[in-house]
Amino acid sequence: MNSKTNSFFSFNNIKDSQKNFLIVLIIVLLPLLCFSNSLLGEFVYDDLVIVKDNPNLKHLSDIPKLFLQTYWGQNNNEGLYRPLTHVTFALNFAISGHDTYGYHLVNIFIHIINSFLIYWLSKNYCKNWYLALLCSLFFAVHPVHSEAVAAIYGRPELLATMFLLIAWAGYVNCIKSNWWYVLSLISYFLSLLCKESGIVFIGILLLVQACTERSWLARVKPTAKLLGYILATIPYLAIRVYVTKAFGVPKRGQFLGSEPFLTRLYTMSLGYIQYFRMLIWPDKLYTEYTYDVISRTTSISLTVGLSLLIIISLIIIGIWQINKKPALAYAILFFFVTTSIVSNIIIPTGVLIAERTIYFPAASICLLAALALYQLDKIGWQKLSIGLAVILLMLASVRTYYRNFDFQSNFTLFGSVLKLTQNHVKVTYAIATSYEEKGELLEAEKYYKEVLKTAPNYVQTYSALANLYAKQGFYDKALPLLHRAIELAPDSGNAYVPLARVYMQQKDYPKAIEAFQTAVNLIIPNAKLQHELALAYFYAEDLEKAELEMRKSIDLDPYFAEPQINLARILQKQNKPDQAQTLLDKALALAPNDPDAYTFYGVGLRMKANICGAKDYLLKALSINAQLPDAHYELGLIYAEMHLYKEARQEIETSLKLNSTNTEAKQKLLELNKTALNPEPAIKCPN
Repeated sequence: MNSKTNSFFSFNNIKDSQKNFLIVLIIVLLPLLCFSNSLLGEFVYDDLVIVKDNPNLKHLSDIPKLFLQTYWGQNNNEGLYRPLTHVTFALNFAISGHDTYGYHLVNIFIHIINSFLIYWLSKNYCKNWYLALLCSLFFAVHPVHSEAVAAIYGRPELLATMFLLIAWAGYVNCIKSNWWYVLSLISYFLSLLCKESGIVFIGILLLVQACTERSWLARVKPTAKLLGYILATIPYLAIRVYVTKAFGVPKRGQFLGSEPFLTRLYTMSLGYIQYFRMLIWPDKLYTEYTYDVISRTTSISLTVGLSLLIIISLIIIGIWQINKKPALAYAILFFFVTTSIVSNIIIPTGVLIAERTIYFPAASICLLAALALYQLDKIGWQKLSIGLAVILLMLASVRTYYRNFDFQSNFTLFGSVLKLTQNHVKVTYAIATSYEEKGELLEAEKYYKEVLKTAPNYVQTYSALANLYAKQGFYDKALPLLHRAIELAPDSGNAYVPLARVYMQQKDYPKAIEAFQTAVNLIIPNAKLQHELALAYFYAEDLEKAELEMRKSIDLDPYFAEPQINLARILQKQNKPDQAQTLLDKALALAPNDPDAYTFYGVGLRMKANICGAKDYLLKALSINAQLPDAHYELGLIYAEMHLYKEARQEIETSLKLNSTNTEAKQKLLELNKTALNPEPAIKCPN
């Protein structure tokens, strides 16, 4: 892999320190400018589950727990174990909360580090700074990287690559000191804790060995140092299996897991051609690659045959060039080694193909492009080499910059996919849910119906559309859809949740409890679902079971304030104001602006005859949300006890305007009208 340093680009008139500074500056500034427009992007797609709505990231004291749960959260086993990635998200949250700017900045920073490490490693092996710089810059601005860098959920790729590259640099330097080898082993282990794909480092070192050693025996015989990485993998796999209860991705989470080997081979041959296309000509980037983009193929065809021929030919050319042009061989074979773990052929994964999964493998095409331009430079066509390099970098940078806009929001992301394919079921469904979140229910309904036209057995659409109708009070439309969803997937709990909510709206609490209980039995334990079940018991006036389910909700998520507030409400009804107040203190620490917490705190103080304190808490609740009928009613009771009958009537009348079904308020208003005939001196609270 050695070559002479080209004199035209040797910077003879510039000191080495200045030259190195300029190179670092270029490697930093180009990707920083290229991805700068991603800094204002919202949480999109998987960001919502992995980061925004993940309760396990909200408190730094919970960081140790992150090493004992899977990537998708506690009790959710999809076979992914990436605790170190979660730690970085937790640190992000501690600094900036839900402000996405900091998350995006960290992603860009890691990508810049990776670009620099690729420069250092390329220069170390090729001994030419120009070739190394080109490889690094092509990697820094490649459009396929937008998902990994511009989307927060792409961070596992960035982190795993960073620690892998550090491990690689340590491996290169271990001839200087054994401490470098120790650093390399540690960094490799950290790479595995960021994402499973870090394991390809062993294959990379074997490939380096094959392309640098002279004899075939030396090329294929594992070295003692290589065995060290294999041994370091064993404890990782043991921890991973212990936490995830699976060696790989469980069958239910595999995209091609139920398919026979040949179907996986034929389908992924088309997937690899798609990879080649997006690396060479990234005009169409779908983000979500399903059978809508790459056809499930069960038999050999001309297209599949040609795809397999191209793939096999590239592998043969790579092996053939090991003796003649090791750098070229390495560049070709690197892609196949680094994508082996996500190929779906031997080990099925949870995705068909994805842009983010070839973040690191994309270095292959970058090195190939750099080698081609370096050859032009080497034969004396320096100006052409530089000119083509500048043009390619400009085109890639512009494409990447505009691609980043797709990740600004869920609408821009899913909309970009629908522009490329109108029949993408999963994306159409996602667009519908995005409209629903924005409150544009008619648009949401339209897209849900589009999904059902294209895929009438897409079960979750029935539940989602029913939920949409239930929000608008169209229960007669919602119920048939929910029953259809249950008919299609009786073992799925997703339809039972909106079904229970419909029954709650209809005040049919026994049926709501039954539906919620079924959902709880079928769905992975969930604090919010447990809380809804508890509320159903509460409204059914079964306080004992309501308390039990509310405590289960708190156990599942101690930082979820709502069940603590509602458990306090239950305890107040059981005449336990002291226990209720303790819970409300915790709830207010978690949610200092929750009006319900202030309302029930006021109720508790009234129960303890502290009417002045109760008044203050109720006024605070109404200052946050003036549309709380219970707070107005309770404040009316306080004013009545203070003999402020005019104010009491005003508050209770306001309560009845907001909730005309409150019979207690109606009765109290009649009592006030009688009491006002014999007024007593008003009670004043101290200032």
